[in-house]
Amino acid sequence: MLFLAVFAGFLAENQREHIVEKKRAHQFLESMLVDVRTNIKNLDSLIVEDDIYIKNYDSLMNWLLQDSATTDRAAFARKMGAVWMRNFLVRKETYEQMKSSGSLRYVGNIEFLKSMMDYDRITNFAQYRNQEFEKKYYQELFIPTLYKSYDLTCQINLDTSNHSNPAMMEKIAHHHDVLTGNDAATFRHDIGAALMLRVERLRRSRDAFIDAKSACIEMEELINKQLDKH
Repeated sequence: MLFLAVFAGFLAENQREHIVEKKRAHQFLESMLVDVRTNIKNLDSLIVEDDIYIKNYDSLMNWLLQDSATTDRAAFARKMGAVWMRNFLVRKETYEQMKSSGSLRYVGNIEFLKSMMDYDRITNFAQYRNQEFEKKYYQELFIPTLYKSYDLTCQINLDTSNHSNPAMMEKIAHHHDVLTGNDAATFRHDIGAALMLRVERLRRSRDAFIDAKSACIEMEELINKQLDKH
């Protein structure tokens, strides 16, 4: 009788732990779903903005490639407008919490866990492309080249805060700055090289963002299936 009582208690405790872990896994999955949907929303915005930048920069490259004796630096600066970049930081707090707490084994089968690891790898790569590949070049070469090549009034265009300042915008609108001879050739060379690399970096980041978004959408579908099972 004592043995049966102990054994029954063991089974009851085991069942209770199973229910608790199942409930915790469900909570983790719901939390991770929020993370994944946040990543999708951010990636959507980044892809749209990168497409706009690339289109504008391509037209500026064609402008610079024209074999002209003069270059309207003021018009170029106005068309380029403010220059900035957005950071992509993967939201993955729940996934990291599951790893550190050893809870991954409760959320799904081995195929689901493999998909989670693929999702983590692809989104981390997109962040790496943005932070180490695009941002490094943007800060160390692109921005310094613009400030070196623009005159003071043209530099007003680079700061978004100036665009809401009527006095600053009036200065930009009436600015006349046409380069000729060697000055025009140097401007086209320096800005053209910097812009060409900027576009290349943007395209690589955008490609990584598109792959990351696909991984997020797939992960969202898999999590929803797991939640239905739980």
